[in-house]
Amino acid sequence: MSGPRLAVIGSLNADLTLIVGRLPGPGETVLSSAPGTVGFGGKGGNQAAAAAAFGADVTMIGRVGDDDVGEQIRADLVSRGVDVSRVRVTPGARSGGATIAVDPAGENLILVDPGANGALVPGDIDPDALDGAGAVLLQLEIPLATVAAAASKASAPVVLNPAPAAPLGPDLLADVDVLVPNRTELALLAGAAPPSGLAATAALARKLRGGLDVVVTLGADGALVVPGSGGPAAHIAAPAITAVAAGPLRRSTSGLTSAAAVTCGVNESSGAAGASIRRRRSAAASRAAAQPATQAAASHEIRFMSSPIREASPF
Repeated sequence: MSGPRLAVIGSLNADLTLIVGRLPGPGETVLSSAPGTVGFGGKGGNQAAAAAAFGADVTMIGRVGDDDVGEQIRADLVSRGVDVSRVRVTPGARSGGATIAVDPAGENLILVDPGANGALVPGDIDPDALDGAGAVLLQLEIPLATVAAAASKASAPVVLNPAPAAPLGPDLLADVDVLVPNRTELALLAGAAPPSGLAATAALARKLRGGLDVVVTLGADGALVVPGSGGPAAHIAAPAITAVAAGPLRRSTSGLTSAAAVTCGVNESSGAAGASIRRRRSAAASRAAAQPATQAAASHEIRFMSSPIREASPF
């Protein structure tokens, strides 16, 4: 039986990862300590790969350049079971890319060249591509006008991972059903300092528009589900994990993979606060934190979903 049908609208990149002894400071040159590795990423591509690994029927909407990298990005997604018929090739443009420096502790510094991602315009969002989707997944690595257009055109629930962090207008938030920020992104959207505890985090999430389900990713601390219905928030502790892939550890995939998990759950339940969503999101996010932030990692970590998830009492 096929899984839920999802539409992912977002960025597609090729990422060069460099291992360094320490991250460079301003104006400083640092040599890598190992050969660089190239993987396929972009927030949209990572979410599409993760959702497909969860068993969803995924359609990717995005842009690549008319270069070899663009062909490789599309081929990689196809190999993961993602429909790329809506991924357009942009004449005269290079594909998006990122250069990532990672230190021994797993902390990173990332520079992104949007490339063809910047050419994804509202007119590229064909409503026909959204028809029949159980949910639509968005992020902010493409032009904000395109994100807003996609959210307004969608008839299915819209799940937004507001990363990279940016202020969002009330019109866009009004079209979002489930928001999946981390604490820093939540603080920016609420116009406040980052919250320091669970109660403060829940209170901040409730300051956003009424009826908005919010799933706050907490890294190693799991996730906090704040239902828009006004019901109690629930903290889901992350399961104990160990890294399962060699190479540098990055944390930036946790929000991406958890957003994919939430999207799959939205298509199966009545709201973001459903137990199946909470279990999937916390397991996905915590395991993604121990993975390189590429599509390969996003797919690989989904195989480890059977360990028990500990849930705290609602508050």
